[in-house]
Amino acid sequence: MRLFLDTSVLLAASGSATGASRENFRLAATNCWTLIATPYVVEEVRRNLPNFPAAASADWNHLRGELLLMDDVFTIDRPAVFSPAKDRPILFSALAWSDVLLTLDRGDFGTLLGSEFYGLNILTPGQFLVRERAAQRLKDE
Repeated sequence: MRLFLDTSVLLAASGSATGASRENFRLAATNCWTLIATPYVVEEVRRNLPNFPAAASADWNHLRGELLLMDDVFTIDRPAVFSPAKDRPILFSALAWSDVLLTLDRGDFGTLLGSEFYGLNILTPGQFLVRERAAQRLKDE
């Protein structure tokens, strides 16, 4: 399964060794999940890391190596009524490259959380883990 991690998830995973965002990294290999981001997301992480404790930068350097970096997608060939222009590249890139968009950004994605966008599941990292556990697809190390 291909999981697109937005900036909020990557910052949460970098900023804390516990929590669902980091757990998705821990479980990725065991569950054959590909963790995906784009240069747009990586740049947002880089700009926001100074707002976190210094250890977050070291954690980010490690976690960054576990991501498959794909090209940004800025337009799609389908109608999209989605107002936050700054997060269109995240939604459109996730649609192009993944099965699930993981986000903690309730401000921009709140109305889409727990739903789908042209078949793309949009979930928080915690919702995703609960879903996989309930479907008995989650393998733990």
